[in-house]
Amino acid sequence: MNALLPLLLLVGPLLGQAPIDVGDRKQLFIDDRFIAERDRVELRANPPRKLGLIRDEAGEPFQGHVARVIEDGGKIRLYLGAEDVRVLESDDGVHFRRTDGKLPGGGTFPTIFLDPHERDPARRYKLFRLVFSPPFDPATHGVYASYSADGVNFTEVGRVLPFFTDNPPVVHWDERIGKYVIYTRALSYVSENQRRIGRIETDDPLKPWPYRKTDDDRMFFSTENVPVVLAADEEDDPHSDMYYNASAIYPWAQDVYLMFPALFRHFSPERNPYVRPRVPGQWEDYGMLEVQLAVSRDGVNWSRPGRSPYIATGLADEWDRWYAVAGPGMARRGNYLYQYYYSSGRLHDSAILRAEYDDSAKQLGGVGVVQQRLDGFVSADVDHKGGWLRTPALVFRGDRLRLNLDTGAMGTAFVEIQDAEGRPIPGFALADCEEIGGDFVDQRVYWKGSPDVSTLAGRPVRIHFQLRRAKLYAFQFTRE
Repeated sequence: MNALLPLLLLVGPLLGQAPIDVGDRKQLFIDDRFIAERDRVELRANPPRKLGLIRDEAGEPFQGHVARVIEDGGKIRLYLGAEDVRVLESDDGVHFRRTDGKLPGGGTFPTIFLDPHERDPARRYKLFRLVFSPPFDPATHGVYASYSADGVNFTEVGRVLPFFTDNPPVVHWDERIGKYVIYTRALSYVSENQRRIGRIETDDPLKPWPYRKTDDDRMFFSTENVPVVLAADEEDDPHSDMYYNASAIYPWAQDVYLMFPALFRHFSPERNPYVRPRVPGQWEDYGMLEVQLAVSRDGVNWSRPGRSPYIATGLADEWDRWYAVAGPGMARRGNYLYQYYYSSGRLHDSAILRAEYDDSAKQLGGVGVVQQRLDGFVSADVDHKGGWLRTPALVFRGDRLRLNLDTGAMGTAFVEIQDAEGRPIPGFALADCEEIGGDFVDQRVYWKGSPDVSTLAGRPVRIHFQLRRAKLYAFQFTRE
């Protein structure tokens, strides 16, 4: 054993750090919160599986901006369109059918929100859309709000933000803080990294949203008006920024905030002279977009594990080449989550990468669906050489420990429960644990043939995971 190990284990208790109360809620390994110590363990972002285009009953691909996906009454609703918004429905998250639902026109880039906090049935759904036509009128243009009982027939309440966000603001009820939070574009007027993501808190999203007034307020909602919570930085391409945010508060675990920002890498005539502009001889804001993953525990402080594509662009002859933006929301069916993204099959502002690619794609653009395993966004990974991790001190409720993990056929996992000082608790040591092998989203842990951990509930403990060729996504204490 490492001579420093006992000292490391005692640091927390000696400093008086209180154990983390995990209760009986599921806990995800999206960051280091539940990793006090590790050896040969790496946190890795996991992209979902592309399932292809969603199509109508005639087999034609749907097209349009993904305004939101919502589950209501056992059905999955997908709102599509930047101006004329259609309502699609699905039972399984993959096969969609058209409905008679169509949202009233006026404005652009809407986003719809099914409010779990709303007590008035007539206001269950809330819609926010941008109203603007050149030139910008500060007296009438901006973000407008509406409400609805059925998610189709809306009543407008008026303007809630007197700026053009050029991007759909995404609204959530945050139970942790007891407020509504809104993620929206915030523009920097002084940087090529101009598109950033700001955050607003409010008690009522149907009333004017709070913001900082400045002497230099203009058409766009700016970084001077709102706190910025996510932006491209020195580790990103210097010609890139944040486009859509597609934020989410994950409902199936505790303190998990997710964002699926589209990162936009800008082209220039000097660096990219081969681009075929949409209008010959006219250069616009051309470039590529991909979806990445950002994670947070509070919705304010964000990180991007690995900064790799979460939804990558397709090959140059595929429908989703060069441009991928995720829509807000996700739907659950069993052990899988379904998310949706839009691609134009062109560069931003409708250019073509090179003239020879004009006709290389059989299908240009559409709406795609991806499938993610439940809780599968990030995992604590160990390769074939083996490794381990130990949690900080925890306090739980319940009598069973359940894991979401994948060892495949050739990997293994063993679990030990220790006291707050890191000593194995008799009956729950590694030697007592039954080998875990396979792919599970909800697997009990057994020691000497029993999964019962009720005798440990309410006291500070640590969990030690011994892993080989495994991906550990989540743990949860439950009661049976």
